Amino acid sequence: MTSSVRQKMAEQEKEKKVAQRLSETPVEMVRARNENGHFIKDDPKTEENESWIKKPKAKKKAVAKKKTTAKKSK
Repeated sequence: MTSSVRQKMAEQEKEKKVAQRLSETPVEMVRARNENGHFIKDDPKTEENESWIKKPKAKKKAVAKKKTTAKKSK
């Protein structure tokens, strides 16, 4: 009976973690750029800082595995 209780608890914990990951969208602050690719400067007359914007964080790509070559025996 304890194993079924542990399994249920483990499933609940996994569901919580998945829900938390889905609710949090990773965001990073990035310098704002215009259509030419140049940085946009901040306007000191406004309260908001226009030189930085929030951008969704890019996912990392998996690193390709290297193939090993078989050594020739003499």
